[in-house]
Amino acid sequence: MKKLTIFSQFFKGYGPIYLLGIVLLITINILFLYVPRLTGEAINTLYYGKEGLTTYIGYFFILGLTITILKFGSRHLLLGSIRRFEFLLRRRLFDHALYIPTAYYEKNGPGKVMALMTNDVTSLRVSLGLGVMILVDAIFFGICSFFLMAKEISVSLTVMTLLPMPFILFGMLYVSRRMRQRQKEAQNTYSDLTEFAQELFLGMPVIRAFNREMRSLWRFQHINKVNYEKNMLVALLDAILAPLTFVAPFMCHAIAIFICGRLIIANEISVGDFVAINGYLSLIIGPIMGIGSLLSVLQKGLASLDRIYDFLMIEEEALTQDERELSLSTIEIKNLTFTYPETKEPMLHEVNLTVKPGEFIGIVGGPGSGKSTLFKLLLRLHDTPAHSIYIGEEDITQLPLQVLRRSIAYVPPEPYLLGTTLGENIAFGEASNHTLVLAEAAERAALTRDLSERLAPAAKRLKEGGTDLSGGQKQRVNIARGLYKNAPYLLLDDSFSALDTISAGRIIKTLRQGRKQTLLFISQRLEALQEADRIVVFKNGTIVEQGTHEELLSLNGEYCRLYAQQIDESLDETEAIMATKEVPHE
Repeated sequence: MKKLTIFSQFFKGYGPIYLLGIVLLITINILFLYVPRLTGEAINTLYYGKEGLTTYIGYFFILGLTITILKFGSRHLLLGSIRRFEFLLRRRLFDHALYIPTAYYEKNGPGKVMALMTNDVTSLRVSLGLGVMILVDAIFFGICSFFLMAKEISVSLTVMTLLPMPFILFGMLYVSRRMRQRQKEAQNTYSDLTEFAQELFLGMPVIRAFNREMRSLWRFQHINKVNYEKNMLVALLDAILAPLTFVAPFMCHAIAIFICGRLIIANEISVGDFVAINGYLSLIIGPIMGIGSLLSVLQKGLASLDRIYDFLMIEEEALTQDERELSLSTIEIKNLTFTYPETKEPMLHEVNLTVKPGEFIGIVGGPGSGKSTLFKLLLRLHDTPAHSIYIGEEDITQLPLQVLRRSIAYVPPEPYLLGTTLGENIAFGEASNHTLVLAEAAERAALTRDLSERLAPAAKRLKEGGTDLSGGQKQRVNIARGLYKNAPYLLLDDSFSALDTISAGRIIKTLRQGRKQTLLFISQRLEALQEADRIVVFKNGTIVEQGTHEELLSLNGEYCRLYAQQIDESLDETEAIMATKEVPHE
């Protein structure tokens, strides 16, 4: 029953419209019940040469016109309100996706949510629209036609005519129960396929540059084959289900013709009664023939409902209405140990660090040493252990998330750009209201050097993902976004990796301009950290050294090794460039 809460918002707002559509549908079905009886009486009138056939023609004309008008109203109300349900559900899924922990996306990627918002929402909408229409017809016509046949013709004749129906229904229900699990598995593989395709198309320039088209095709074929095989299992059950629905009319009509034919010969029923019986049978059998499609639709809808419900049951991050911003205070990390849920070994182990207000801290270390994990815990993008990180006197796990994240500007290692103007990318839609602050942030991020024309409010939009910008330009836009936020704490996570030397030098000089901030800067380019007040060196998830650039070099430890390695790599690159410029002597 808890899953039905998914429909609560829809029924609260549009329930009366949806129910009115069903009422009109039932009204149409009631009118259809008159058709077999009127047809039988018309046949008797014609058979016995009675007058009044034109009256029945008038009845049929009025009945047809009335049903047409009501059917338009019913479908418009019913299917139109379901489209509103689709709109509301997609909005709810998107809203929920914004507030669930980011760990979900690290584990599942964006393809799962995309499949939910497209394939699963559509399946649920079809179930509530077409599925409910077939269900109402099947139940109404099945029950009413049975009782009308029993009342007006004969109970025994009705039972004998419909004798095969319970066995056929049992077979359809048995097959449909097995279909639900198969359908759920198929929809899961569709999510995997969507995620891979999105990843593939986003990386198309790299794939083409490395001549990996065939390799990518092989990977896609593997995932697509799994999706194909899962859907073929669904198709197999669907292929079994469909013929079952067509067995009913042939068997029931065959029994009716045999029995009624003998009764007509014996003058126990009239030809009109025979026509009426077949009319009622058609009313019963028609919707039951649709039950095969209905069960298939409903099983897809129920599988989608399960997946949507599971997603909506992911606990959202707690939100409050607290609008304050933290003051600039000391950051203190005490005995911080953290292990990712999917790993056994801790990524951070017994980390202790004190950062004074306004201090510029550089953070270095090899890959997997825990640097970026520290930033994620500062932002509580993962479950930060309690009593391990304090800002001032407050444990960050006790702070409202909005307050914490409002107080921290974060520049991620991978540029994230929207398909809008450069200014709106920097300000996340606030460019028109804060043009002076935006211009200052763009200047500090060295964007005006080569992108000044695209900073105008009327400038053209960026392409999707910022593909019309270079890697360094994308990183500078991300840095400008962090500077624009102008929060008391600024976290830069390896944000200079694609920058040229001139741009990197300009940005470093401007990092301390404007508001006094605490800067935490992860960088693999150690020259970018030489002006830092202190450099912290991570290795194997713990801090092994800290001090100024000169102090760490004098220790001849891990920092010195990293620095020497980087210098050697730079020299090797320089020598290689010089070698290409040498002219060989003849």
